[in-house]
Amino acid sequence: MPILVKLYNPHPNQELIHKSINNEPYKYYIINIGRQFGKSLLATNQMLYWLLNTKCDCAWVSPVYNQANKVYEQVIRAFAASEGVITKRDGQKLKMAFANGSTLQFFSAERYDNIRGFTFDYLVCDEFAFMDEKAWTEVLRATVLVKGKKVLLISTPKGKNHFYRLHQLDGNNEQYKSFTMTSYDNPMINPKEIDDARYTLPEMIFKQEYLAEFVDGSALLFNNRVLKDSQPYGNAYAGIDLGRADDYSVLSIFNERGEQIYIERWRHTDWSAIVKNIAEGIRQNNVRSVLVEVNSIGDVIFELLEKELRSYCRVEPFTTTAQSKKEVVEQLIVANQNSEVTFCNAEWLDKELEMFSYEYNPKTRHIRYSAPSGFHDDGVMSTCIAYECYVKNKGGRYMVS
Repeated sequence: MPILVKLYNPHPNQELIHKSINNEPYKYYIINIGRQFGKSLLATNQMLYWLLNTKCDCAWVSPVYNQANKVYEQVIRAFAASEGVITKRDGQKLKMAFANGSTLQFFSAERYDNIRGFTFDYLVCDEFAFMDEKAWTEVLRATVLVKGKKVLLISTPKGKNHFYRLHQLDGNNEQYKSFTMTSYDNPMINPKEIDDARYTLPEMIFKQEYLAEFVDGSALLFNNRVLKDSQPYGNAYAGIDLGRADDYSVLSIFNERGEQIYIERWRHTDWSAIVKNIAEGIRQNNVRSVLVEVNSIGDVIFELLEKELRSYCRVEPFTTTAQSKKEVVEQLIVANQNSEVTFCNAEWLDKELEMFSYEYNPKTRHIRYSAPSGFHDDGVMSTCIAYECYVKNKGGRYMVS
């Protein structure tokens, strides 16, 4: 006896995409969608439609394991009350089999070599823009070359990377079909909620996350940055990010024009030597006010620096919290957008600015700024703290009595 399974009720714009996938001849669907549109729900239900209506082998690929595991658990829970639909499941391999002989396996693009050699009828890549391009070009595409029928590459954009380039093939390659939907295209969301996000997020983040725009520039947050060898001018303002474990301790200095005139970093060096080096850099550049990051070891170093410099300039603590970090980072982003700041011409700093990124949680609207795993952002944070010191004190003429 056939098993009837009722999938979700798509809103009109989701239905538009489903109709194209199920009725049109394209193989590759490049679906560029803003947050809260319901893209993962769309992709999951489309995949289940294939699995339940044909005997097929399907794969779901997420950027990281935890995301893949989350969707695996969601599918298991969805059929918990429908006995007999899922006949086998393996939580270690994230694999399941269905009563009609279909199979579904979940993978992480982190270790895409583990997918090499598989062959699938249908493939879904969720948050495709956040995967290594080589995962697609070297492994995933090959899994659907032989018997692949449909492929969904679905994501919120991330600059103009490989996802953007595939999206542009619509109209130039008969196998490709592209869609772009904004968060406003979900009729179930109050547009005032999205408007509120527009007012509370940096413009480029809102455009990318909610309007699904492919924001130009390899460095999304600090694109069009200016690097130059600027000279001292008037009083100067400094920020210090103190390194822990394998991180760097960094001193950054701005002049009164908002030009970064000095940045230096130290690692695997005795704290007394770091304090001495920082004090020397401050004295040589006419610094009148310093913000020093404080938390854990930072409190001890702050006391050493304050003692060393109290007769020369103002030394104040900067307590790093999720909120204070967000504020100083976004302040520097806006200053860069408005061409109000320049950066030292240091290759390592330029690389940090290029790699510096964010993670956005659309439910809480919380943004977490950091370098990608394995990279440093100590120079960026020192620069942010120094610019905060500049903004607080520029125009003043603080002198130690």
